[in-house]
Amino acid sequence: MPFIMSRVNIKIPKNKELTLKKRLGLAIANVPGKSEDVLMVGFQDQYPLYLRGDGNEPLAYIEVSIFGTENHVGYEGLNADITKAFYDVLGIRPDHLYIKYDDISSWGVQGQYIDRCDYL
Repeated sequence: MPFIMSRVNIKIPKNKELTLKKRLGLAIANVPGKSEDVLMVGFQDQYPLYLRGDGNEPLAYIEVSIFGTENHVGYEGLNADITKAFYDVLGIRPDHLYIKYDDISSWGVQGQYIDRCDYL
């Protein structure tokens, strides 16, 4: 049940959005038990972002929310693949991209409430 939300300060053409979506689907497989089949992805382009007081360079802020992975296995590979995807597809340099990780302890999907405590 992972979710990746991306905010960038540049326009994302539809073809590049679809390419990023596919690359993120491949990247999430770094985390055991996760795949594109359970991944939700969101994009917000032309979002006002500033880094070191400057918003003229391409920038990205990405939030990755994952349920049941508090040990963070596979995050290093996921981080590398996300960074590379945004550089390859949109030209956003690694030092202009921030990734925030959220450990989700409870989740709602398909009308059901799921709590990590129920799986311990």
